[in-house]
Amino acid sequence: MSAHPHASADAVHELGQQILDLIGIPKDAWEIAAQLEVLGLRDADARGDYGARDLFDLARRIYDAFQEGRFRWFVEGSDAGDTASPVARFVRNYVTGLTFSLPMALQAVAMLAWGYGVWGAIDMDLRTGSAIALGFIASYIVTGGFMQSIVRRGLFYVYQQEEWLARWTALRAWSIALRIVLGLLVPALLINFLFDMLPWSIVFTAAGYYTALSVLWLNWALLYLVRKTWLFLVTTAIALAAVLVAAKLFHATPIAANVVGLTVADALSFALALLHLNRLANRSTRTSAVNPPRLAVLVYSTSRFFIYGMLYNTFLFADRILAWTSSTGREDFPPYGFWLNVRYELGMDLALIVVMLLSGVVEHAAQRFSESLIPDEKRVKSLDAQRFLDAARATHGARQRRLGAASAVALFAAALVAIALRGLPSLPIYDALIATTTTRVFVAAALAYVVFLFALQNVLMLLTLSRVELVVRAVGIALVVNVTVGFICSRAIHYSAAVAGLCAGAVVLAVLTERSMRAVLGALDYHYYAAY
Repeated sequence: MSAHPHASADAVHELGQQILDLIGIPKDAWEIAAQLEVLGLRDADARGDYGARDLFDLARRIYDAFQEGRFRWFVEGSDAGDTASPVARFVRNYVTGLTFSLPMALQAVAMLAWGYGVWGAIDMDLRTGSAIALGFIASYIVTGGFMQSIVRRGLFYVYQQEEWLARWTALRAWSIALRIVLGLLVPALLINFLFDMLPWSIVFTAAGYYTALSVLWLNWALLYLVRKTWLFLVTTAIALAAVLVAAKLFHATPIAANVVGLTVADALSFALALLHLNRLANRSTRTSAVNPPRLAVLVYSTSRFFIYGMLYNTFLFADRILAWTSSTGREDFPPYGFWLNVRYELGMDLALIVVMLLSGVVEHAAQRFSESLIPDEKRVKSLDAQRFLDAARATHGARQRRLGAASAVALFAAALVAIALRGLPSLPIYDALIATTTTRVFVAAALAYVVFLFALQNVLMLLTLSRVELVVRAVGIALVVNVTVGFICSRAIHYSAAVAGLCAGAVVLAVLTERSMRAVLGALDYHYYAAY
């Protein structure tokens, strides 16, 4: 017995609308048939409930109705609701990218103007500076994997419209990460007790900064999850104001002033993150987290991103570790195995101007890739897949050329800043600023960072397509090259030659990610389907 024709037509229309709500514009009847199978429908259901011969006949009916304009549809990620001009979109994305680097720029300006940062001060001796550098680097490397895990898993639930689960998972991961981060202090202190590697004054100072900065980075991961990256700058500015009040008005020592600033930064950033996580969860129709994942599932699902975050952050600081543990060609006489060198750090800091200026360009490229991928794919029929692939390759080439042009501007701007600072002999860092080592490190690092940002642009797009395994492999190999080249050069040539490791690693990372990106673009229709 067949279904009533009107009842079948209504059921087909309702089912078709459900399909289009899920996939947007269908390429053809085959895509609809695949989605029908995903929904668990069988040929028997097509005959009994919808009056069709089989699933393929049902899919053709839905597709014909779509071509006749009987369904409402919306393409995810399209610009239909975005009336902003391309220039306005670029400015918006560029400013978003700047929010990651502006806190660093603010600290640099504050150091030059008032002699204080949230962590550090110009008047600190090298002993204290070495301790802070050790704590900073350790905190950044150790929390790198946790930060990626918090953000990636949290965003996964946000995209699934499970805001309560996103909040629960983020805070659960934050709590676990903090306990592990603090727990790692125990073996670190034990190793120093057994081998007497550094004096306890340095170790305890480093441990304090490590703890405070680790909390800050984990809090910033929560802020990134709720898409409030502008609060990075706000918390840094308020914490910096607290440091200056403590130092200038209450005449606190540099370390005491930093303690005040970091305490304010930690407390404020967590309070703001919790506030926005609660707001995010309250947008949900649910009232609590339903079926939260077990710890084993949480660990397994984020393990690849954890490895990526840890390797990535290690890559960024490997050259500094190698330079500050080498005594070859040092202008000073390092009393311990790890000893800060102001010339090397100053050269690297000046080179970061390139990163600050280009971070917004890379952010815009990654955002536009993510926003346009789905609508671009939906506009092309499955039989015209090659046209979609050719367009993707052409767009990728245009992105690379734009980044190349922006890189030339960024290098020129960084050089102008470096030259301008050399014309200010009143600066307390002037002697280190004009040193040959500083200039050499600055030039090499600036070029390395340009290459690195080409790689980073590829990394962000590969992560957009969920190809994290390609990224982990590339970053892992690049890190090995970075450490190997940097170690040999810093021991055999000059301590500052550790920057050669960064240069070599950046080139390897750029080559590997570009090769992976081209392979992915050559089968983007498949990778798009697998990712989404």
